[in-house]
Amino acid sequence: MYEHKEVGDLLEATFRISNMNMQQTSEEFKLNMLQVLSECFQYEHTVFWEVAEGELNEQPVCFNVETYTVQNYLHEYKYYDPLHPVNMQSQPDIQLMQRNEVISMKKKRYYEHFLQLNDFIDEMGMYLYNQQKPIAAIGFLRKEGEIPFAEHDSQKLSYVKRMIENVYLLHQYVQPGESLQITQREKELLIYLCKGFKNAEIANYLYVSENTVKKHLQNLYRKFQVTSRTQLALKYAESFRA
Repeated sequence: MYEHKEVGDLLEATFRISNMNMQQTSEEFKLNMLQVLSECFQYEHTVFWEVAEGELNEQPVCFNVETYTVQNYLHEYKYYDPLHPVNMQSQPDIQLMQRNEVISMKKKRYYEHFLQLNDFIDEMGMYLYNQQKPIAAIGFLRKEGEIPFAEHDSQKLSYVKRMIENVYLLHQYVQPGESLQITQREKELLIYLCKGFKNAEIANYLYVSENTVKKHLQNLYRKFQVTSRTQLALKYAESFRA
C-alpha cells in the first residue's frame, strides 16, 4: 500500500510529533507541528486553528499562508468553506473538499471567489477532538502547479491524527502559565458569564452586539485554553482565587 519512503516518512512524523517540546508556547508548538507535516509529508501551505463552540479563532498559526489571505477568509468567505466547522457535522474528521457534501453552489462560490483568487486549487481539513467536541483544526492548501489532494492524503494523515490529537491536548495541559493580559471589557464579560448570563443578556448589559460578545469569548477561550463556557468560568474563578 505504501512505498518504502512513505513508511519512513510516517515513522519519522510519528517520532517527531511524540517527542515535541511540551514547554514551548502555544504558537511555537503549533508552528512546529506544521513544520513536521511539511517536512514529512510535503504539506507546504497549512493553517492551525483553535475551535470553540463551532467557530474558528481569529488568530491562527500559519505556515506559508499570508495573513491577508486568512483575514479575507475570516471576514468574507469562511461560511462558504465546505470544511468550516458549521459544515462538518457528521462528516469524517479528515475531509477532502471535493468529497464534501455541502451544497454545490456554496462550494462553487468559495472555490472561484476565494481559493482561485488567492492562487489555491484545493484544500483538505483535519479536526482534532476532545470528548467528541472539535477543539482544533488544521487546514491544508494546495497552490497552482501542485497536485490536488486525494484519498491517499487522507489515509496518511489518519495514521498520525490520534498522535497529533493526544500531544496537542497534553501540551494544553502542561504548557507554562503565560500572562493572560485580560482587557477591562473581557473582565466585565467574565463577571456576567460567571453569573450565568447568556450572550444576548451580556451584550445588552455591555451595550455591544451579540457578535462582539462571541468574539470576546473566542479570545478568552484561547487565553484560558478552554473550549466551553463552563470551563472558562471555572478556570477564571480559580485564577481569581489564586
